[in-house]
Amino acid sequence: MTLSAEIITNPSNRLTYMEPIKGDAHGKNLLSMYQLSDKDIYDYIKEAKAAETILRDPSRRGVTLLPHYVLKAVMRQPSTRTGGSMTTAMEKLGGSAQLISGMGSSSEAKGESLADSWAAFATQADILGIRTAEDEGPAFAAQAIATAAERGSLLNLVPVINLGDGRNEHPTQALGDMFTIYKKFGSFEGLTATVVGDQERYRAHHSFMIGAVALGMSIRAVESPAALVPPALVEQLGDSLTRTDDLDEAMRAADVLYLGRNPDEYAGDDSQEKLRSKQLARDYASWIVDYDRIQQMSPDSIVLHPRPRRDELHPSVDTDPRMKDVEQMANMIPMRMAIIARHLGKSIAKSL
Repeated sequence: MTLSAEIITNPSNRLTYMEPIKGDAHGKNLLSMYQLSDKDIYDYIKEAKAAETILRDPSRRGVTLLPHYVLKAVMRQPSTRTGGSMTTAMEKLGGSAQLISGMGSSSEAKGESLADSWAAFATQADILGIRTAEDEGPAFAAQAIATAAERGSLLNLVPVINLGDGRNEHPTQALGDMFTIYKKFGSFEGLTATVVGDQERYRAHHSFMIGAVALGMSIRAVESPAALVPPALVEQLGDSLTRTDDLDEAMRAADVLYLGRNPDEYAGDDSQEKLRSKQLARDYASWIVDYDRIQQMSPDSIVLHPRPRRDELHPSVDTDPRMKDVEQMANMIPMRMAIIARHLGKSIAKSL
């Protein structure tokens, strides 16, 4: 993981395109959960609750809060849920949205630089959602757009929302996860989340742990020796993080069980990577949560998975009342409405 709290909190190293939210998201980028305090996360949850109220109203199903505003969701890495829910969220706010999958038809095929591509997108949209296979790809886009704006080349500084960057972070997913937890428990302080999977490369885990600890939760990371929690994150989370290889013990202690698939799209071809992949495959096979295994959890606990899922979450658990993974997907719409609105200077709550 390459984004770090040092970038945000050290004044001598602060990057203006990745500044803390500090209660005001208007015009700012959302690139990392490190930008957010606990209060900031609650602000997004407040707006998401308002968005959900509107979506549940058969007479409304949306709000005309952002007429004539344009969102482009540029997905340089495959996505089913994130890109689609981001565009749906913008349309529910009364704006228009375009989902761009891959860059095969872009001017990069003609030799255009990546920085120039991001500047071009910024001339066509009021806000950009960006996913990249590379770590810090959205941060690079934000820097390129900021540079163009400083030169007077853009009408407006266009906010960039990180929709997943390589093995680094996935902040909009984490905010939706926090909304799901809040709807169940009403608060976060004192809750324990057991996080299971490739802790080194699974970006949703990174953002989830950062956000959960900021809100007062404790983390039990079930990890493989082949994919440990990144050292920088271990240092940042401090005493709030416990690391273990005992899934069953960690499940029994969990208020929230958070599973993730094996992100093997990042696996390499060298001999060391092949050994690593074999170890991870063995560990994932031992981590499968099925009907029998889930019974050891508290009846009041919940199970989350950002999807897509593989064998780690067996279909036999789908009817268990602790399963919140489908609701979790649905909650991404009001949360991403909240994110879009706040970063464009609007409040959904005030429209109620």
